[in-house]
Amino acid sequence: MMLAYNAFAEMERMQRQFDRVLNSQVTSRWNPAIELQETPDSYVLRAFLPGLDSAALNIEAAKKAIAISGKTHRPELDEGHKYLYSEFPSGEFRRVVNLPEAIAHTEVKADYVDGVLTLTMPKAPETVNRVVKVSLNSVEQPQLSEVEQ
Repeated sequence: MMLAYNAFAEMERMQRQFDRVLNSQVTSRWNPAIELQETPDSYVLRAFLPGLDSAALNIEAAKKAIAISGKTHRPELDEGHKYLYSEFPSGEFRRVVNLPEAIAHTEVKADYVDGVLTLTMPKAPETVNRVVKVSLNSVEQPQLSEVEQ
């Protein structure tokens, strides 16, 4: 199995290593983990958004893309306490997912439970693969005259 090289993921991994060495906090931009599933009549996108207040979540739907953005906040610590290291996501994020086919973008449904956002995006009617019965018209064969027989 051949795996594709992802330069952005590699740069992010290196940034996390530098942060650990320098004892710095996580940068102020992050990307939530997502998964995209396809059903016969819709796409289902799930995004892992731990600790996000639903009021800080913004979802925009277009014909062939969906955008999720928001901001998480790092809790303030009591005086004398400090973060030595944290991998908890903090700060702003924006994730745009291009879809393989058009969706009925005015009918997208969103559900946010236990830090997981689930978007159900019905496919546009013209893209749904519908099975249609085709009737075969019987074509009358011309009768041969006795002379042609």
